[in-house]
Amino acid sequence: MKMKGITLRIDGVPFDQWESGEVSRDMKDFSGSFSFTFRDGVRSAQTFDYASLGAPFKLRPGHAVDILIDGALVLKGFIEKVSPSIDDGRAEVTVSGRDVTGDLIDSAALTDGPAEFKNVKLEEAVKRVAAPFKIGVRNEIDTGEPFTRYSLDLSETAFSAIEKGARSRHALILSDGVGNIVITRTGKTRAPTPLRLPGNILSSSATFSHENRHSETIVRGQGEKAGKERTGPSALDATAEPLMPTDRKAGDGSATAAERKGTAATGRVKDDKITRHRPIVHLARTKADATGAQDEADWRQRTARADGEEVSVTVKGFGQDGSSGTGGRVWRVNELVYVSDAFLDIERDLLVSAVTFSEDESGRHTQLTLTSPEAFDKEPDGKRRTNAKAKGKAKTKKQSGPLDGTAERL
Repeated sequence: MKMKGITLRIDGVPFDQWESGEVSRDMKDFSGSFSFTFRDGVRSAQTFDYASLGAPFKLRPGHAVDILIDGALVLKGFIEKVSPSIDDGRAEVTVSGRDVTGDLIDSAALTDGPAEFKNVKLEEAVKRVAAPFKIGVRNEIDTGEPFTRYSLDLSETAFSAIEKGARSRHALILSDGVGNIVITRTGKTRAPTPLRLPGNILSSSATFSHENRHSETIVRGQGEKAGKERTGPSALDATAEPLMPTDRKAGDGSATAAERKGTAATGRVKDDKITRHRPIVHLARTKADATGAQDEADWRQRTARADGEEVSVTVKGFGQDGSSGTGGRVWRVNELVYVSDAFLDIERDLLVSAVTFSEDESGRHTQLTLTSPEAFDKEPDGKRRTNAKAKGKAKTKKQSGPLDGTAERL
């Protein structure tokens, strides 16, 4: 059994007949995924008289999978799809699936259990939702105040029930790939190897888009209590009698304003790069106070900006040793890395938001998806979106003056 590169185990048995393999972790997709293409010995023997049998193993959905990168376990999951194909000279099978947290994305959070949790912190709510799936929860941050009421919709998935609470606490929910949910913040660790072009970057590309960005992001929610506006219950008057319609007086609106202030919560965040009038309004899916609504509005604005500003680079190997790429620590999501790429005009720290390891006849490569480091947290932007001065570059010559718009080519 090889210990370098990608190692695949199916139901605990090492399986090395695959021709190409790919393993991905993406902060936006929650669950890690994999895909392998290889020759199926059993199907080939049934079809071709000249085929060698290979391992006596017929691939079906449902088999348990362990995947190791350079000997380290990175994914535990199941085969979800098997796709055989054949032509006049080749028979192959592609299998794909996700880590065990994929069941949270597909399955209902609520069947017969309670429809709400009362006075729970985010981590406790996540544990209760994940418990029936036998998935652990690891919390690495302070998640703030408890939810007075954490409601579960009858038809929503387990992941949706978890993610909506994380939004209102500006927390990041990740799968660790091997059976646990991690509640964390972004960029707490740094990749030891910078990315440079020219240098260890084999190829790079980027997308910068305003398609899903808005001038103002508004989140509106509703709480159950009057936001501490009420000082206590109103005293009942046992002698009171109903008023006649003619005795009723129009109100001055003060009671309505007090109730609105207490029960209605609104969060607003502006994107200073979007100068046109492009507002968007979201409804909070949990009972929200002013802090929760503001956190969710900020989260939505930052993630929309991150979706429109993505960088993709490919490096050799899986490790960060700076040479062959087959040793050292493998690349990981949710780490800061310094990127120097003059073509893309980047000279600053970026956050690794997705990692894809691939191995085939062309060799071993890692594709990294990068975004601005403030995309998933609520810390001030500061200079985190500003390029540093490129090192070792010649000074730009001063222009002699404005361009002559009347000039013609010689």
